Amino acid sequence: MNSKLVGAGVAAWIVLEILAFALVVRAVGLLAAIAIAIGASLLGLADVRRLLDFFRTSVAARARGETAAVADGAMLDGALQALASFLLILPGFASDFVGLALKSPSVRQSLVRRLRSRNKTGDPRLIDLDPREWRRETRRPRRSAANRAE
Repeated sequence: MNSKLVGAGVAAWIVLEILAFALVVRAVGLLAAIAIAIGASLLGLADVRRLLDFFRTSVAARARGETAAVADGAMLDGALQALASFLLILPGFASDFVGLALKSPSVRQSLVRRLRSRNKTGDPRLIDLDPREWRRETRRPRRSAANRAE
C-alpha cells in the first residue's frame, strides 16, 4: 500500500476525531465529554476480557474435536467484536461510534454477508493452490470410455 495514502488516511482520521470531540464538547460540555470517552474506553476493556474468554473456550472446544463452536462464521464474528472493542478503547468519538456500530449483531451480520459475497466472485469449481502445493504430471492422463467411443 502506498505510504502517502496511509498517511493521508491517518491524518483524515485524526481530523475527524478532533471534529467529533469538538461537537460532543459543544453538545454536552467538556467534563461530560471526558466522562463519556473514559466510559467508552472502559466498556471496550471489559469487552476484551469477555472476548478472551470466548476465544479460550473456542480453542478448548476445537482441541476436543468440537468444531461446531467455531463453525459458521463465529470466528469472523468474534474478530469483528474484537475490532469493535479495540475501537472503543481508542480515544475519540469517531472510533467509538464505529466500535459501537460493530457491537450491534445486525451490523456485524451485514458486514459478514458483504465480506463473504465479495470472496465468492470466482468459479466455485476452482481450487487455488499455493505454488508449493502442486506439481506438474509428466505422464498423459488416461482416456475415459466416453472419449474412446468418439
